[in-house]
Amino acid sequence: MLVAAPRALAVGDEEKRAGAALASALMFEQTAVVAYEAIANSGRLSGRVTTLMRALLDDDRQHAEQLVVALEDMGEKPPIPPRRATIPGLGRVRDDVDAADFAIGLELRAIGAYLEAVANFSDANVLRTIIGAMGTDGQHLVVLRQAARRPPVPGAFERGIRR
Repeated sequence: MLVAAPRALAVGDEEKRAGAALASALMFEQTAVVAYEAIANSGRLSGRVTTLMRALLDDDRQHAEQLVVALEDMGEKPPIPPRRATIPGLGRVRDDVDAADFAIGLELRAIGAYLEAVANFSDANVLRTIIGAMGTDGQHLVVLRQAARRPPVPGAFERGIRR
């Protein structure tokens, strides 16, 4: 009995860490959804970058929906999406390059959160969801860097930004 108690606590801690990591990834996806919608509807971008923002919005909306389901399946309550006014830097997006630079930051943070989540999960279905979204966000980075006139693939492995 005494041997089983520490294991039970460890499992509970693992579940909490996994839920927190998944909720963090969801917060970044939700932020991207709100920001991309605001940017795409701003009327400040070229048609090409507006179309890009809408494509990113669609992908990240799908990621957010999948993460909400995964959190709810774990018995966790998903975080509430942010409001536009609470997203730092969003109000400073004025043109195509600003939009791409801003979006690069969002995607890097999402990838960092996904890497953290991968380290905390063993469930194959949740891992498949996380890794799929992380791969898509890596693809977003390539296109966004091109829009920002940066090298599209500056390194072999993308690690994102971790908090």
